[in-house]
Amino acid sequence: MGLYQGRALAAGPRRTRGPRPLPSRVLRVALVMLALGVLVQLPWGTLRARLFKVTDLEVVGAHYLDAARVLSLAGLAPGQDVFAADLARARQALLLDPRVASAEVRRRLPQGLSVRIVEREPVMLVSHGVPWEIDSGGVLLPPLQPGVVADVPLLVGPRFLGLPAGARVDRPDVRRGLAWVRALGVPELKLAGQVSEVDVSDAWLTALTLLDGTRVLAPVWPPGTARLSALRATLLDLKQRGITAGEVDLRFDNQVIVRPVATAEGRQRG
Repeated sequence: MGLYQGRALAAGPRRTRGPRPLPSRVLRVALVMLALGVLVQLPWGTLRARLFKVTDLEVVGAHYLDAARVLSLAGLAPGQDVFAADLARARQALLLDPRVASAEVRRRLPQGLSVRIVEREPVMLVSHGVPWEIDSGGVLLPPLQPGVVADVPLLVGPRFLGLPAGARVDRPDVRRGLAWVRALGVPELKLAGQVSEVDVSDAWLTALTLLDGTRVLAPVWPPGTARLSALRATLLDLKQRGITAGEVDLRFDNQVIVRPVATAEGRQRG
């Protein structure tokens, strides 16, 4: 058995640190107190006003409303304290505007605020003394400016006079008009841009007026895609032939009846 030849670890005398000299401790305390005194004397209000003053205002999602109007509705402006801005109140103020469907307001430190909105998009004009608009959910929208309205079909029949801006109108005649707008707006049909009026005043049929003056007699509620595709094909064929129809009847299955201008006018007089 070999002998261990390493150095044995022997417990030596324990070193202890003596108490720190009194002048050193006094100096440290004095430096801390001096630093606190300097911090107290700093103009924190002025520094905050300079470092966190709003200079960058971002508006996202505004299409019909302009950015300046959105910020005015929210009560936000350059120069405000970014931390003092009441984001919840700004959001609520935006939601009070009938054209704003949803809103979000956030800080973008150190000097920015961001407003993100989703607007209600008008899909039809309605009679409110003067033309107003409604969105796809039937919410009533006042014009952005007097006499300025969206280029969308007019809903003929229902009247909205007396209803306030932002009211949601859920009547059968309005639902019927909105259903026609959705059906005509199917991208592959390409019919939405050809319709100027949707008349739901007759309980037995819906009448569409096209931009060229052609009147389309249709079922009360929108038919299937096949019948609307037949209407599109018929209108395209008439255009290629240079024929303007006075009336197109879409109320019957598997057929589209075209009445020339003279015939349609005589039928209306009779």
